[in-house]
Amino acid sequence: MFLLPLNKFKKMVDQDQNSDLSPVRPRFLTILCYLTIFASTYMIFSAISGLSDPEITVKAMTNSMESWETVLQDAVKNDPSGQSKVDQLMSDIAASNTSSNMRDNSFFSLVSNLLTFIGAFLMLRLKKNGLRLYVLGCVIAVVAPVLVFGSDNIMGFSLALMAGLSGALFVLLYALKMKYME
Repeated sequence: MFLLPLNKFKKMVDQDQNSDLSPVRPRFLTILCYLTIFASTYMIFSAISGLSDPEITVKAMTNSMESWETVLQDAVKNDPSGQSKVDQLMSDIAASNTSSNMRDNSFFSLVSNLLTFIGAFLMLRLKKNGLRLYVLGCVIAVVAPVLVFGSDNIMGFSLALMAGLSGALFVLLYALKMKYME
């Protein structure tokens, strides 16, 4: 009668010693991964929309440009050199605001965000390869606007700068949690 519970206890101890403990995922890494997954999903849908109808993207950019132009013109209305700079800036943006540029940028955005999505999903599973895919997606996000819009255009430069700063921040934050990945 006493041996039966002792045997069950011995089996429980043996099972605990033989079972692999799964690594614990830090909460901060979980939050980073979900932020990336949500943002990448949104950007994937935006890229698909831009690929399917780039004219909508051009119209949205044109409307945005017009509102910014009035704001900037009001800000520099007493400065003739400022007005010429605003005019130059708006003409650069207008020159790059074409259907083919928006379609190409949407394609690269789709590729980049698919890579960051897959990378975040793998890092959520504590896989180091996820960080490599994430970095590749970030590099594409930085290089693509410069290739599509040109390095001398403010639009290409600003999109590349924005992608570079946010990508570098998240790569740094992910790299700090790399010790938990296998």
